[in-house]
Amino acid sequence: MGVLEEIERIVLGSELSVPEKEARVIARLVECGVPAAAECLVATSDSRVASFVAVYLEMVPGAEAEKTRAAERLRGTTGDLVRAASRLVRWLPGSLLDAYVQDYLAAPEPDSPLSSVLFSIAVHHPERVRPHADRVESPSVQRILLSGAPDEVADRLFARWHETRDLDHLHDLALIRTEHAADLVQSLKSDRELMEDWDWLMPLAGRLPYAGAPAGFRPAFAGFVADAGASPHVMGGVPTGDVPLCADCGAPAERVLTLSARDLPHALTRDPSFYWFTCDCLEVDRIVVGFTSNGVHVHFGPQGPGGSSDRHVVPGERSMVLEPHPNQIGFSLPAIAGRSRHQVGGLPHWPSPETHPFCPGCGDFMPFLMAIDSGPTPFGAMGFESLLFGFWCDPCAVSATQIQF
Repeated sequence: MGVLEEIERIVLGSELSVPEKEARVIARLVECGVPAAAECLVATSDSRVASFVAVYLEMVPGAEAEKTRAAERLRGTTGDLVRAASRLVRWLPGSLLDAYVQDYLAAPEPDSPLSSVLFSIAVHHPERVRPHADRVESPSVQRILLSGAPDEVADRLFARWHETRDLDHLHDLALIRTEHAADLVQSLKSDRELMEDWDWLMPLAGRLPYAGAPAGFRPAFAGFVADAGASPHVMGGVPTGDVPLCADCGAPAERVLTLSARDLPHALTRDPSFYWFTCDCLEVDRIVVGFTSNGVHVHFGPQGPGGSSDRHVVPGERSMVLEPHPNQIGFSLPAIAGRSRHQVGGLPHWPSPETHPFCPGCGDFMPFLMAIDSGPTPFGAMGFESLLFGFWCDPCAVSATQIQF
């Protein structure tokens, strides 16, 4: 039996749930490799099979040639099959992306199968869709196109704020995340009506409140969970020395990610590490850890030796492979847990606007450095739900890991 036939049996059978099918398909394709997965996407005529195979290909870095070949074939299909190409957009050449945009514009229906591909192109390459914005009726796509929008759009939203005092206009202005948009937001610093919103509004625009420093480390990278040793950025495992402990049940936290400073362009002076709990207590929504020559110091909670657990935040000892993110400005739609993937650098992709944590060392807001999604990986599911966001104060060597549902 060929690989495609095996995948079809898994997907088209009725005995498994959708998550079980997804796990089975991913596990089988991990064994076969990317070329076999891409061949399944080229050969299948079933949109359900294509959807499951594309989920796997989306969590694997590189392989541009195979993914492009599959997307070219999908472009020539009819019906729902073409939706699978939406998961491959970040690896496709500009000529193919533009061809997909033109395919949609030939019959611009918000509910057409091509709308999913257009949506993904707008997320990762808003500049390729923005010239055609007046022909795209989807409110979701229009909101995505706030990312990096021209100065005149920012000026229009700023004027609407002054006319209406409707905070939604400032929210949209902040999501543009250009220097001009951030300047406009920052010009409202002394507005007393905004005092309660300033701590989330300014970072959303790309600058930390009050000091005006960048709210994140640029450039931005997309992250992919890979085998241990595939990258110098380590995921999972039990680090030596103390770790944070749950204040409720005493369970040790596990390392989510340790980034290698020398392998990043962010001018960090040491390797940031981020932790999360293996239990379900949810006693706190944030872990803050300082790093010294004597080891770690957990702020606002107990600490103790790490240890083995039946539960894991990361499925095994892994690493994170990084690729430059195609959208360096930042997303302007809310994140959806389980579908947002992983990120290092750039600005946070929040489910809803949130304040950045304070550093207990210097008292300043901390810039964003990483986000880990709870979605599937090639090695099984993550051991938490929702999204983890990591912040790093480099002068104080303090990390903060924050969960948001």
